[in-house]
Amino acid sequence: MKRKNTGITGLDEMCEGGFPNKTVNLLRGPTGSAKTLFGLQYIQEGMNKGEKGLFLSVEESRENMKRAVESFSFDWRPYDRGDAYMVDYGEIRWGGEKDLEICFKDLQEFLDQFLKNDKICRLVIDSISAVSLYYSSPEKLRRNLFEFCRFLKQKNLVTLLITESEKDTVGVEGFVTDSVIDLGYENFNGEFRRTLKITKMRFTNHDPYKHPFLIMEDGIDLSVDEIIR
Repeated sequence: MKRKNTGITGLDEMCEGGFPNKTVNLLRGPTGSAKTLFGLQYIQEGMNKGEKGLFLSVEESRENMKRAVESFSFDWRPYDRGDAYMVDYGEIRWGGEKDLEICFKDLQEFLDQFLKNDKICRLVIDSISAVSLYYSSPEKLRRNLFEFCRFLKQKNLVTLLITESEKDTVGVEGFVTDSVIDLGYENFNGEFRRTLKITKMRFTNHDPYKHPFLIMEDGIDLSVDEIIR
């Protein structure tokens, strides 16, 4: 099965080489667990392979995202010249206001137009937490997210949806998406450690254990040989 490498040191060997093509993958974790960095690294890996990606920021401004990119060893210039795209959705839709409601249909309509302009195969949406709050019940959320995921697969994208979560249970989003990766920022005997666990991944034999990782200058470095019980 063809796959997209994540670009995360150690993770690809845990899941047969990366995310399968035409899949929607959920990345969850609390504040400070390196979710946005994971998404940036995934897009960067695509650029390294000549694959165009779109990082759609729902909550953070383009200026803040540029600072995040440049705080690591990633190069912002490819975003300026169109090798990849960094889009501030709030700025485009509302002129920078971040408190207005958004639903998956809004995102789908935007992406349907944007994807006509270029051949994009990697997509990161950071994050869908605010979108999920739009729906009054888990049933409506599940139905609308399912339709959105089907649209993304029809566009031949390998998508990473980022969401805020303090839990590692599957939840509504986890049932709908093809994979769930849980990031953690936990206190182990007085020492805070960042962790990663593949909770679910369809079409893939994957490592189910929790592993620690460090944030290095060039991104996330996962310690596959160390398991946290």
